[in-house]
Amino acid sequence: MSNEVNGQKNVIRFNKDLAKKISQETFDDNGPADSQGIEIKSPGKMHWFTVHGESFEDLIPVHTTKLYDPDGELEEYIILVEDKSLREKIFNKADDNVNVKALVRCTNWFGTEFLWLPAIKSKGNSKIASQSAKKAIERGLNGNWIKCKWKDGSVGWQSWSHPGTDKIPEWSKMSDEEIINQVFDRRIITSLDHEALERNVGGK
Repeated sequence: MSNEVNGQKNVIRFNKDLAKKISQETFDDNGPADSQGIEIKSPGKMHWFTVHGESFEDLIPVHTTKLYDPDGELEEYIILVEDKSLREKIFNKADDNVNVKALVRCTNWFGTEFLWLPAIKSKGNSKIASQSAKKAIERGLNGNWIKCKWKDGSVGWQSWSHPGTDKIPEWSKMSDEEIINQVFDRRIITSLDHEALERNVGGK
């Protein structure tokens, strides 16, 4: 998304450090892939895959909400606002339908890179989903190959490790920020006047 100020376009970009700072504050309160082809996917149909990073703390936690885009498709949006008061107003404008999810960068056996967005903190939900997701993520770090699929609400994410391989994962040369800006183009909310929020309250 871009806003025009004094004739100049101000393009909104994802800020990894800001995302980590915001989420931490909330917790305290309560072949190499083609860059154009990276998408949000559930790992259930991605065969063997591995997770980028060395520890769970390397992952980026973000607030997300699902809102309709201009074509009537329900899409995931990132809420990236440092000011707590403004953030709460945005949550309210999104019907308080907000989760904290991890942006998990993955690549599968065939070199297809994708983003997995499991919930790691959800309002009113059991901890099974977040705990089982964390277990799967930790199992898939450091080049370890795993399979993972969603079972149900009582089990959560089921994951298991490859029986043994020396296969080296293939990663694109894009930074985390570049991938997120590409995947969430026009879907990073930084203010109350974002078009998706306006649509949600009947303004557009």
